[in-house]
Amino acid sequence: MTTHLAENLQAHYCAFNVAKRILLSGHSHQAWPDVAKQGMLECYDDAAKHIDDKWGIALAKADSVRDFYRSLMGEPDGQIALGSSTHELILRFLSDLNYVKTKQNRPLKIVTTDGEFHSLRRQLQRLQELNCTIEVVPVHPSETLAQRVIDKIDADTDAVMLSAVFFNTSEIFYDVGLVAKAAESLNVPCLVDAYHALNVVPFNLQHWQIESAFVVGGGYKYCQAGEGNCMMRIPASYQGSPIITGWYAEFDVLDQAPGKVGYGLGQSAFAGSTYDPVSHYRAVAVFDFFKQKQLTDQVLRELNQAQIKRLWQGIATIGEDKLGLRLPSHDVQANGGFLSLTTDKAGDWVKQLGESHLLCDSRGNQLRFGSAPYVTNTQIDQALNIIEDTSKLIHR
Repeated sequence: MTTHLAENLQAHYCAFNVAKRILLSGHSHQAWPDVAKQGMLECYDDAAKHIDDKWGIALAKADSVRDFYRSLMGEPDGQIALGSSTHELILRFLSDLNYVKTKQNRPLKIVTTDGEFHSLRRQLQRLQELNCTIEVVPVHPSETLAQRVIDKIDADTDAVMLSAVFFNTSEIFYDVGLVAKAAESLNVPCLVDAYHALNVVPFNLQHWQIESAFVVGGGYKYCQAGEGNCMMRIPASYQGSPIITGWYAEFDVLDQAPGKVGYGLGQSAFAGSTYDPVSHYRAVAVFDFFKQKQLTDQVLRELNQAQIKRLWQGIATIGEDKLGLRLPSHDVQANGGFLSLTTDKAGDWVKQLGESHLLCDSRGNQLRFGSAPYVTNTQIDQALNIIEDTSKLIHR
């Protein structure tokens, strides 16, 4: 089914010119299908027609966005708080920790890894500078990671925050459920970043054994929904009262006592405030397109794995030593949505490849190639030729 899927899809991404550019930046920002523009225009038309009454329609769009994320996680009634960024949602999560709301005679303690995305990494590093205890567990060796994280969790731990797919290397952390269960046994909140899993690595919460965890993710990458479409899944039956709280959290408690800050149930407690609804209009148009084209997470995983294997095997065939690029130490079956190659000249590679109209990115010493459903086998083969030619410029 996936052999000609990319070729057939390219006609639906004309505005992003995916047929004429080799966009191996799909792990960072995937192209939007052309229907996304119609969603944005629909938002404008509703605002012009309904003025303030547009919000009933906009909130219905927000519910549709929630339903899409619920379907990806296999939780039809899941509690989903929405936000413009994962950072915004992480702040709400942090502000709900018992430590923040009660007096403690010790520093805040959070357990994490050295493979986290920028929003979490930077925020925790800043807290560490303020004398908070941030236990950063090295991802490698990954086969012992779960136990090494668990060993850091104790009665004084206030939260565990880590990824399902690591930001630098694209390695899938299938044992994250073991960590979530260990945290739950000590009544420690666990937050899992699923941004590099949603819609490219099937992410049923029950299968991953993380029903007890908070989950953050968004639409900028593999969901093709663009900016402003992030979410945080709240564990079932969890009742929060975050200190960082938007006025939308009052919607379900309008009959509260005067002067009291009340909270709705579940997702309502973590609601934000007034936002630009165009992001949700755009997302719904894209998600409807996925449904129309039967682009399920299983189909997208199958296509992505075929593309990553083609890149992986192509690099191996040309020769790692010849290219000066080191393939991952994990198996391709344990790889997420992008291929991460180790090189001390990652930044130089990105610049040189960009001059050949091949878009990718780097993180430290990791050169990252992310495919997407509209990238054809022909384009991947062209990319491999460009990579081989570029290596001569990098190492001359």
